[in-house]
Amino acid sequence: MLKEGDIVRIVEVAQRQPKSWIVTLVRDGELSTHLGKIFHNECIGRRYGDQLKKEKKVFILLKPSVRDFLRHFRLKTQILYADDCAIACNLAGLSSGMRVGEAGTGSGALTLFLAHNVHPTGQVFSFDINADYIANAQKNLAITGLSDCITFKLQDIRAPLEVRELDAFFLDFSSPYEAIDNIAPSLKSSGHLICFVPNWGQVEETVAQIRKSPYFFHVDTFEITRRNFTVNPERHIMRPVFRDLVYSGILIHAIRINPNQ
Repeated sequence: MLKEGDIVRIVEVAQRQPKSWIVTLVRDGELSTHLGKIFHNECIGRRYGDQLKKEKKVFILLKPSVRDFLRHFRLKTQILYADDCAIACNLAGLSSGMRVGEAGTGSGALTLFLAHNVHPTGQVFSFDINADYIANAQKNLAITGLSDCITFKLQDIRAPLEVRELDAFFLDFSSPYEAIDNIAPSLKSSGHLICFVPNWGQVEETVAQIRKSPYFFHVDTFEITRRNFTVNPERHIMRPVFRDLVYSGILIHAIRINPNQ
């Protein structure tokens, strides 16, 4: 049963562009929508998946996913897409209890996926040189219930890092090749380094720097593509969505090794 303090996604039942809201339930709280007010007390005591009827409208109470949270973020920077974030976390084999780092924080999209994977006993250290970005990311992540495992640091990732024994580090900024050697001491042996870069020149420089480093073994470099489809069973129509994301960027994967003795 839903109770005070639970996070719920309230979704309007509509055929086209349904609205949705994510709220933390509070006794006697209320949510104002274009369809009127939804009182939290109407949700408390129900279950995820229940329907809530309000006059002529119907809402569904759902447990929000990581992608749902991301859709409600206020974006001040270009972000990694959910598919990229999910694959990056999978490459590093993230699980609860791990300690990971990232730079830069941006709007907190990758931070969200990292925290979701290492929660509740792990820790995410998120670095950025822009205090406004960090403040915005903190607000975005406040609705997720994951803030307790995230430590934000206002620091240039190219400066010496205090964190050690990290299981993985994720780089998402314009010149990751400048931070490769600096990150090596913070990673455990066999820890993962994941770089995301949008431009070909950055890919070449980053891979070249990884291969020059005695602390890393370059695993692979690839891109992720996704093709969405429109499906109309009644008319037996299925066709690709023509206005779709074609390219987001390149993922570079390396593993921390010990130099030759």
